[in-house]
Amino acid sequence: MNTKPASRKLTKKQLEHFRQKLVLEKNKVLEDMNDLQHDNLKQSISDASGENSRYTYHLGDVASLSYGREFSMGLAERQQKYLEEIDEAIERIDQGTYGICKVTGDLISVERLEEVPVAKYSIKGKELLERRRRQGGG
Repeated sequence: MNTKPASRKLTKKQLEHFRQKLVLEKNKVLEDMNDLQHDNLKQSISDASGENSRYTYHLGDVASLSYGREFSMGLAERQQKYLEEIDEAIERIDQGTYGICKVTGDLISVERLEEVPVAKYSIKGKELLERRRRQGGG
């Protein structure tokens, strides 16, 4: 007998498990961002103080420093976006829509949610979205 997954929902216990998982992940990301900001601040203070001024910067060193800063900025942007996704997932738990695909309305597999706790789409929903994007040319 074929039962439609949308008729099932995650149990309260499962929802609480994912809420805890999301909160732990959020705290880890915030800690990582704090470490990154601290390291960047230390580097900026070091540069501004002229701590390294007795050494002549090699062009490669300057490029490396510049790349490092750009990389850190990109990383911070990705982490900020991920934090927003975590907050949205927690909000979906509060609203009772967590674990339900935004495209198909089907239940997202627990295995997928374990791997990607911020998932908004089931595998099928994600494939449908990708197909639409390719057909739409964008």
